[in-house]
Amino acid sequence: VVVVDGVRVGLTVCYDIRFPALYTELARRGAQLIAVCASWGSGPGKLEQWTLLARARALDSMSYVAAAGQADPGDARTGVGASSAAPTGVGGSLVASPLGEVVVSAGTQPQLLVADIDVDNVAAARDRIAVLRNQT
Repeated sequence: VVVVDGVRVGLTVCYDIRFPALYTELARRGAQLIAVCASWGSGPGKLEQWTLLARARALDSMSYVAAAGQADPGDARTGVGASSAAPTGVGGSLVASPLGEVVVSAGTQPQLLVADIDVDNVAAARDRIAVLRNQT
C-alpha cells in the first residue's frame, strides 16, 4: 500500500482480481483505493466478468476499486481489427465504490475516465458493513 496525495492505494494487476483475499488483505493494510490494470482477454461474457469482478472486489475490500482495462486493440479510427498477434482487451474500465456501485465507466474503445472519490465513504462503509472485522 502506497500513499498518493493522502490516499492509501493498493496495487494489483490483471489476474489478481480473481482473488478476493488479496483485496481484503490490502484493505486490512489500510488501502482506501485499490488499482488494478489488465489486458482482460476478449470472448463471450468476458466484459461482464471483468465488471462483476471489479465490483465484487470493491465489496470484498470495502474500498474503491479503479479497474483499468485495455481497450479493444482494433483501430477505432478505421474500424479495422487488430492482428491476431496483438494483445486483446475488452475495455470496460471503471471505478467502483466501497459498496460495489459503479461510479464511472468506459466502453470498449480508448477513453479517459475521471472520478471524484471521497475516502470518507470507505470508513463509513466499513463501519456500516463489518465485513473486514467479521472475517477470521
